[in-house]
Amino acid sequence: MWAGAGVASAAGAAAGAAAASAATEARPSPAVVGAAAAFGGLGGFLFWRLAAGQEGREAAALGQIAVERVLSRVDRIHDKQSKQAQDPIDFAYCHKVEQWVNELVGHPEHVDPALRLAARSQHLQRQAQEGRLQDFFCSSGIDTRLASRASRLVAKDASLANARDMQTLEDAVCLACLEHPNSGRSQPGSDDAQIRDTLQKLWRRMSRVAQARAVSLTFSPRALGCLLQAIAAGEGLEVTMAPMVAPRFPSATVALLRESWKLVQQDKFGADFYARLYAEDPVLKTVFDFPVARAENVPKAVQLLLDMLDADQVPRLEKVVHAMATLGLNFGRLRTAHLAPLKRALVRCVTACSPPGEKKRTNQVWEAFFYSLCAVVAPCLLMGDRLAEIAASTSAALPSPGGGTHAGMLAANGTALLEMCLSITALSQNGTAAPQEVLGKLREANGWLLQAVKDEVHAYCGLLSSSLALSTAAGQSPQGNPSEDAERRLWSRRAIEVPLNIAEISVGIAVACLPSRRQIKRSLQPDWVAGAKLLRTATEISMRNAQVNLQASGTRASASGDGLEKRFAKLRDAEPPWEDLCDIS
Repeated sequence: MWAGAGVASAAGAAAGAAAASAATEARPSPAVVGAAAAFGGLGGFLFWRLAAGQEGREAAALGQIAVERVLSRVDRIHDKQSKQAQDPIDFAYCHKVEQWVNELVGHPEHVDPALRLAARSQHLQRQAQEGRLQDFFCSSGIDTRLASRASRLVAKDASLANARDMQTLEDAVCLACLEHPNSGRSQPGSDDAQIRDTLQKLWRRMSRVAQARAVSLTFSPRALGCLLQAIAAGEGLEVTMAPMVAPRFPSATVALLRESWKLVQQDKFGADFYARLYAEDPVLKTVFDFPVARAENVPKAVQLLLDMLDADQVPRLEKVVHAMATLGLNFGRLRTAHLAPLKRALVRCVTACSPPGEKKRTNQVWEAFFYSLCAVVAPCLLMGDRLAEIAASTSAALPSPGGGTHAGMLAANGTALLEMCLSITALSQNGTAAPQEVLGKLREANGWLLQAVKDEVHAYCGLLSSSLALSTAAGQSPQGNPSEDAERRLWSRRAIEVPLNIAEISVGIAVACLPSRRQIKRSLQPDWVAGAKLLRTATEISMRNAQVNLQASGTRASASGDGLEKRFAKLRDAEPPWEDLCDIS
């Protein structure tokens, strides 16, 4: 087949080669040069320019004819291969690559002939690598240099790796793959892992310009989730360990969420959502000013998350939500303070569509839904906040981050102050070096406390979500469900355990630093006392939170069984080290 398609008549090849050569060099004929010399002076120069321009246009037209002839022959190869089961070629796909080249360059007339040939023939890579594609181009009347470059583009010649037209071709191929019906993003038989892998590979091959075009394409809710995960992985933001877990909802809550979502006008939801959001915080326009966050994708994102609320799908929901958070944090400057207006815009848009008698329950389950997402998102965003942003997120009308989160921050800062005092004292003249064991414990404890800050936000959002979730449908009497009760106990336990961890670590740091307190350089003594008092305050806040959550849990027997009450009592009854730690005179 290939050999037959590569045969051309000698006359056609000669004529095409002459035309392409003339188009390439565009030199005036000897007759034109002689006539210009006869005119002489300015008139001769003008005559030469006019005649040369006319000849150049004629040569370009002949060259274009030669290119069109080759493209027709390439199309015939496509048509023949598409009928062969062992090597089918989609004719539309090949033309889509060329269309994307035209769009990326800006206009078909601006596309280099070699790039155009390569775009239409890019699936013939094996023939290009074997040298047969260049022979085919030349036999069709194309200039040797043009044929060589087009063939090298198709073959992905390493010498052209940094060439602009090579990247343009690569971008066009990737975008055509994303649009093609047989691409991994839309194959019914492909699982999510296969789709994400395909999208991630395509993302890494594309330039930033092509990536912007890619996120402007239309995706199904499922494919949109895969795309977000693929982008996060392609940008090096993929979660390297299991993300924070989200609460598992009772079936009644999941059912009401999905039923109330069906009442929402999907085609208007995105615009209504952004109108509410920007009316409250206009700054968020810059956060969501990305093609992937356009209004039409908002209901798709909500649908995607609702589809993953079944218990076996929640692990994937956690990964998708984590990808959303990291992309928003790194590219849109999404911050913890933005969660409050996001919650109100989402909940109010959905609740506005519910029947009057169902508004209260609808509002409650959608708040539960949002806090379940916050259990994954908020810890990620909080660690990226600067001081002013932390203050803004604390003052926002959302109960997290709250006092427990700040207790962990106080403890981390107090530990850092004590370590600073010990380190500087050791470097000072006549200073006494602190034991490496103590410094090692401080550094290790600081890492634990920073993790505890994330854990506290996570635990509190999870506790709110599980408390707001409904166990029964409207009109039904409450019935005990072992798995749902276990889910609530899980979040209640975490809300007790995290503040206990902060208190225990803080006290442990104080005890470890007691032997070194009187070695501190005099000028650093105020900092030492400040660090000690930060740890004390963190401990007092954490103990109070643990006590409140123990009392609110209503499961003292269960809690004591796993040791939470015993740990609380041990801390409460122990002799506090704070006065001794501050005694540095």
